[in-house]
Order: sequence, then structure tokens, then C-alpha cells
Amino acid sequence: MAKKIKIGIFGARRGLSYKNVASLIPDVEVFGVCDYNQERLKNLKEEKIPTFTDFDKFIEYDFDILVVANYCTEHVPYAIKGLKSGKHVLSEVIACKTLSEGVNLCREVEKAEKNNIFYMFGENCCYLSYILEMEKIYKSGKIGELRYGEGEYIHDCSQIWHLLTNSPEHWRNWLPSTYYVTHSLGPFITITDLRPVSVSGFVVPNLLSREFGRKGDDWGILIIKMENDAILRIIPWSVGPHDSLWYRIYGTEGMMENNRWENTDILNVHFQKLFGKAKLKSYKPEYKKFKIAKKTGHGGADFFILYDFIKSIKKKERPKIDVYKAMDMTLPGIIGYKSAVSNSIQMEVPDFRKEEIRKKYENDNWSPDPKDRNLQKNQPFPSILGDIEIKKEVYEKIYGKI
Repeated sequence: MAKKIKIGIFGARRGLSYKNVASLIPDVEVFGVCDYNQERLKNLKEEKIPTFTDFDKFIEYDFDILVVANYCTEHVPYAIKGLKSGKHVLSEVIACKTLSEGVNLCREVEKAEKNNIFYMFGENCCYLSYILEMEKIYKSGKIGELRYGEGEYIHDCSQIWHLLTNSPEHWRNWLPSTYYVTHSLGPFITITDLRPVSVSGFVVPNLLSREFGRKGDDWGILIIKMENDAILRIIPWSVGPHDSLWYRIYGTEGMMENNRWENTDILNVHFQKLFGKAKLKSYKPEYKKFKIAKKTGHGGADFFILYDFIKSIKKKERPKIDVYKAMDMTLPGIIGYKSAVSNSIQMEVPDFRKEEIRKKYENDNWSPDPKDRNLQKNQPFPSILGDIEIKKEVYEKIYGKI
């Protein structure tokens, strides 16, 4: 009998989705779960899953894959510790908080790969059933080459902010609106295998967000040029007022998009060569294999992230979303905010596949994180309006007495 692959999960909130996935894959088991918050670990004790509150001790144990699912902006230090300990790393979004972190992560992944230790970026939207279908259609050549695309992740969380955050210092309260970009941009990168080369960032200033304790701006909008001169209009995040997870691709021989507000997993495809007759098709793509995936999070996408990563590990090859694609998906959000605070000028998105380019950014610790204000001069605030003042009664309404 083949040895089971053991996974260790860091982050007992988002990370627990992978616990559920692991139970559906025959040769995988959860070794343990680590979280600094002991309350989140209580339920796991009933399942007899080992729990830990000290990451440095946790990482010393013998398991194969480290799932990094802690706070969104704190993935890199733990991913690097995992790689150095000889563990494969599956990292949640975003890939890095600063360009310097991105440089360090790429370098460590390259060292690890020499020993067949791999890193995968867990962007679940790339594994939605209709996104996989769009990728299949695009790579078949049926709609030609990408010329223009639109993607948006509009998710009004204001009504549940007290459930998503636990203090004024929580990352969701200060993250700029362009940073959470991988859900809306990531699928274009896996569908086309093109990389972004420049970005112009725009924000709608903080008006609504301060009313529920957020210092970042209300909307982020990115205009991205791809390496083939195609243009994308991306909305990384906003306060709503209507949720939308939507993707539209225009090629030289057709276009495709999923439904925008209702039945969003319906795909609409329009085939039409220049001067040719149009052929229209609307349908719901299904996961033809592993229908059991539907039992897992994000419409089954969470299943395929872990399944694909395990498959690549067994083959000793880089996974579908490697560290370089992770950078392609993440860096436009960071640089897009740099652009937004600089009057939305167009700025280069560096290709971190190249060490000579990475070297230029190895000391770039530009960061809106309040904890990073002492790292370098002229650190940005999360809003282009500066340091947003949140009224005490707003925090008290969300968190009680502080």
C-alpha cells in the first residue's frame, strides 16, 4: 500500500476547507492544524486531529504539504519556513504583501525545486468549472487571441464585517482596494498563459468603508496591459452594492463570458470569425470527473487545487499555478496601488522569473500595513485620502468596547 500524503494546515479558518478536501482524496490525510487562536481549534479536538498553536514547533513535524492559510498579507514568511523545512507549500491568496517578499519567495522556491520540493498558489477561481471550460476553449484556438477582457470581484461584506474581522488592526481593515486582485485577474492568466506587463491603478476614495471600520478605499480598478498588447479591465474588490464574480474575454474570433448576477456558472460563448456567421452557445459546464468535488468549497474548486498539487508532486513537476504565475496574479494589485497614489500613471509589472529584474526590487518594502511604517520612508496609507479617521462609535458597534 502506498504511503499516504500528510498535510499540515496553518490557519483554522480558511484552511479547514482543505481538511474537508483531504477526506475525499484516498491517499491523503490531515496530519494536524496550527492556529494562534485556540478558540478556532476547539472543534478539531472532537475529530481527534492534532492541533498546535506554535508554528515553529508545528513545522518541525514529519508531514509532506504545508497549507498556508493564515492572514492574507502574512503568507510569505511561513511559506518560506515551510520550504526550508523540506515541505511542499500550498499558499492561499495573496502571494506576497511587498515586492521584496515576492523576490524572496521566488528565490526560495527555486532553491526548493532543486530538491523536488514545490510551491503552488491556491487561486480557487482558476478552478471554477466555467473557468476551466473557458481555458479549454481558449487553448483550442476557437476564439482566437485575447484582445480585451473584463473581470470583477465585487463582494459587499459590510453586513458581516463583525464576523470577518476581530479588531481594528485586522488586515481587512487596512488593505488597499487594489491588493485583493487574484480572484478577478488570476483566471485570465491561466486561461491564456499571458503575463501582465503594465498597470494603471484607480480607486474610488473611502466614503462607505469608514462606516464599517475600513481604512482602505471603496473600489479598486486596474487597467492592465498584457504581453501581447491586449487590455484587461479588472475590479479587484469593492463594497458592492451587488456581488459579482464575472469574467468576459474578447478574442480575434469570438468572445465568452459567464452570467453576471444569476446562475453565474452558465457560460455564454459567441464564435465568429471576421466576416463570418455567428454561432452562439450557452450552457453549464460540469466537472466531468470527480463529481464529488461539488461537496467542497467554491463550487468544487477547492478540491481541484489540492488534487492538482498532489498530482504535480507525484510527477515531480511544477504545478499549474507556480510561484511565477502567483507573482503575475499578485503584483499588479500592489503596483496598481502605487499607480493610484501617483495620479494613476502607467507602471511596469516586473517579470520575477528573471533574477536580474528581481534584484531591482529586493529591497522594495513599500507597504500600507501599519506595522511596516518603520521599514522605509514614505510608506503609503491604505487610502489615497491619507489616514482615514474611524469614529470610536463605529468600532464599538462592530467589536464592542475597545
